[in-house]
Amino acid sequence: MSSRLRIQLLAGTAVVACALWLAFAQNPQQAQKPGQNPAPEQQKKPELIYGNTPEDLVPWSKFVKEPYKKHFVPSDSPIMFWGPGREKPEPEVETVKIGLITPIERSYETYIGRSVLRGMQLALDEANAAGGYKGKRFEMAPKNDSGLWGASANEVVSLSYEDQVWAIIGTVDGANTHIAIRVALRTEVPILNVADLDPTLVETKIPWLIRVIPDDRQEAYTIAYYVYKQLGLNSVAILRNNNRYGRFGVAQFRKSSIKLGRPAPIEINYEPNYEKVNPDFALQMQKLEEVRPDAVVLWADAQAGGVLVRKMREHGLKMPVFACERVVHPDFLAAAGAAAEGVVATYPFDPRSTNPKYLEFKKKYEALYHETPDAYAVHSYDGTTMTVEAIRKSGLNRYLIRDALASMRHWDGISGSIDLDEALSNRRPVTVASVKNGKWVFGEPHFDHVF
Repeated sequence: MSSRLRIQLLAGTAVVACALWLAFAQNPQQAQKPGQNPAPEQQKKPELIYGNTPEDLVPWSKFVKEPYKKHFVPSDSPIMFWGPGREKPEPEVETVKIGLITPIERSYETYIGRSVLRGMQLALDEANAAGGYKGKRFEMAPKNDSGLWGASANEVVSLSYEDQVWAIIGTVDGANTHIAIRVALRTEVPILNVADLDPTLVETKIPWLIRVIPDDRQEAYTIAYYVYKQLGLNSVAILRNNNRYGRFGVAQFRKSSIKLGRPAPIEINYEPNYEKVNPDFALQMQKLEEVRPDAVVLWADAQAGGVLVRKMREHGLKMPVFACERVVHPDFLAAAGAAAEGVVATYPFDPRSTNPKYLEFKKKYEALYHETPDAYAVHSYDGTTMTVEAIRKSGLNRYLIRDALASMRHWDGISGSIDLDEALSNRRPVTVASVKNGKWVFGEPHFDHVF
C-alpha cells in the first residue's frame, strides 16, 4: 500500500471518528441520527440562572453590559461526564446498596445527620415495599461523618470498593463534602447532596455531584434584598460560626451588601465548640454593643444560635435578627427561650405544603420519630427517591445512574419542585419563617423578593 493511500485512509478514519465523537457528545447514550429530531430532553429549555442571582448582584454588572467571561456555568454548557463505563455489564448482587455519609455521632451536626439518615431510611423502606429493584432489596450502607479533616475521603473509598454502593447520599459538613466529591471523581460514584448548602460545591464542575437542596447563595440574596431594599436598613452586622459553613454561608450576603452600597460594618465569628471556649459570648456581645447596627445577620447552628440571640437580648441589643435555615429547629427555640420572638429566617422548603406525598411522609415520620421532619429529612427522602428511580431506569451501572440523575432536571419532590440548573443544583426559591408566640410560622413576614 502506498504512503499516499495510507494517509488518505487515516484521514478518512479520523473524520469518521470525529463525527462519531460529536454524535456521542450530543447524547452519550444514543447518538442522534442525521435528520432525526432531537429528543424532548435535548431540546433547549429555559435557562435557570445560577443561584437565582438577581441582575444587580451579578459580578461587574454595574460596569459592563456583558463581561468578557461568564463567572457561572452558561446554559449551553451543562455539567457532563465524557468518560467510558456505560458499557459495563450488570453484575449479580444480593442487595442493591446505596451509601450514606452523614454525622451520626461525635459531631455538633448530629441533629442534621440524624434527619438525613431518617429521611433516607423511609425512602428505602417505601422502595422495598414496592418491590425493590427487580425483587432485590435496597440496602443502606451508612458511614459516620465525624467532621475530622479528610475522614470523608476514606469513607467514599470504602463505600465505592468495599461496600460497592451504586450511589452515595451525603454529607453535611462543607469541607468534608468538598473532599468527598473529589474522591468520587476518582472512584466514579454519584453523590446526591441533600444537606450541605455551601454554594461552592457545584462550582467545582464535578459531574458526579447532584444537589437537591437550595443553597446559601439563594438564602443570602433573599435576606439582602429584604433588609436593604424592602426595609431600607443601612448598617447590618454579620455574626457567624467560625467554620466553613459560617464563612461561605455569609459570603454572598457580604458581597451583596457591598454591591448594594451598604457594606456590613463588622463581621464577628464564634467557635463551634463555644461551650468550652466562650459560653457567655462576652466578646461577641461587646463588639455588637460598640457598633450598634440596625440589624444582625446570623449564620449559626441551632443551639449556638439560640444562645447568641438570648445573650443579645440580655445585653439590651434589641435590633432585628435575620438568620439561616439551621436555626429553624426546636433546639434554637429551647436555647433562646423568649428571646427567639421575632427572629426571621430563610428556609429551603415550605412545610405548609399540601402535597399528598409530603403529608403521607410527614405522617409516617412523626409516627416513627415523634417530631416534625425538617428540611434535611425531606430533601434526603427526595434525593434517595431520585436515586432509586435512576437505578430502576438505568440498571446497576454507576455511569448510567449518573446520566439518569443528571437528566432529572425537573423532579416533583415532597420538598417541592426540584429544578436543577446546568450545574445540577436545585434552584427552587427558598421560603421565610419567623418566631411568633414561641413557634416558627412560615410565610411571614412577607418578602417582596425570594431567590
